[in-house]
Amino acid sequence: MGRKFRDKDFIEDIDGAVFCVIGNTHPPDRVIAYLKYIPGLRNEAVRTKWSRNGKTFSRILPNYSALGVLQVQEYLKSRCSNYIYLDPYMNIEFTAVPREKIVKHFLPEVRLREIISEVKDPLEEHALRLVKIISSESNVSMENIGITGSILLKIHNQQYSDIDLVTYGRENSVKIRETVRRLLEEEAYGFHRPKGNMLKQWAEEIVKIHPLKIDEAIKLYSTKWNRAVFQGRQFSIHPVNIDEEEYGRFRYTPKGIVRIRCQVVDDRDSIFLPCKYIVKNVRFLEGKWISEIREVVSYEGLYCDLASAGETITVQGKLEEVEDLYYKQKYFRVTVGTFEARGLDYIKPDSWILS
Repeated sequence: MGRKFRDKDFIEDIDGAVFCVIGNTHPPDRVIAYLKYIPGLRNEAVRTKWSRNGKTFSRILPNYSALGVLQVQEYLKSRCSNYIYLDPYMNIEFTAVPREKIVKHFLPEVRLREIISEVKDPLEEHALRLVKIISSESNVSMENIGITGSILLKIHNQQYSDIDLVTYGRENSVKIRETVRRLLEEEAYGFHRPKGNMLKQWAEEIVKIHPLKIDEAIKLYSTKWNRAVFQGRQFSIHPVNIDEEEYGRFRYTPKGIVRIRCQVVDDRDSIFLPCKYIVKNVRFLEGKWISEIREVVSYEGLYCDLASAGETITVQGKLEEVEDLYYKQKYFRVTVGTFEARGLDYIKPDSWILS
């Protein structure tokens, strides 16, 4: 039996549809994931730039956002309704592929080992250069790094595809974060953040799908370490938690949409997806006041690793009551990246206003 399903793994079902795994905690008989590619040239496709051994894949996901995932989920509901799952603990409906429908589990770390053993094209060579520099400069073994996205699936396009890496474990991911930040500041080895027209274009893309102003989006990408450019090619890095969390330990009950200001006291889990900020000094700006809000959680990768301990943030999202079924405790959290917020939720640090 192989390892468990982790965030940023991919799976393929019996019909050749390809899904990206979300998080590390899954129901016993299903895997939580979103549909990204379907085989063939399809009218409903967003783009059709990917192929493997002459077989074309159409990207069905319009963009990386909760609304984008919801749109794909509605598409899937009309064709494979048994893939849509009402989770009794999360109290939401999402895509969860039945395990008996899965024919292939794509592992990022295994794919990187294949590339290390034999590079088959210029993009794989480019990706390997990136990994070797990051590994060498951070003293993190390449065994703790993987490659996801289209290169993992071997459907990458030499001209258009980005390099998408994963790093495993908190300690390794923090080392890599600090290393990449330094390389970006020094602009060493061909690392650099987006600038000029590229920065403006990236910012314009996200303000179309997220409730950010253009100057906020520019500030976000001017400081973000895990989406940038290496030797002319866009890359991303996705830290993946390897700690186990038992499915069904927590039950979440929705309590409406709220807007709050709060202070971050612990940002250690903000590097992962879902990202988590432990908070205090919560003040309600909109919605009914409730005590015992302990954390802000985001399923929207844009808001990962955005604020540090001590910073004040403004958050709009879904208020949830959290019931710890193991310790018999209850508290509240505000969650960003939910279907209920309809793309209007966000996390904004005070530093955006003050800088």
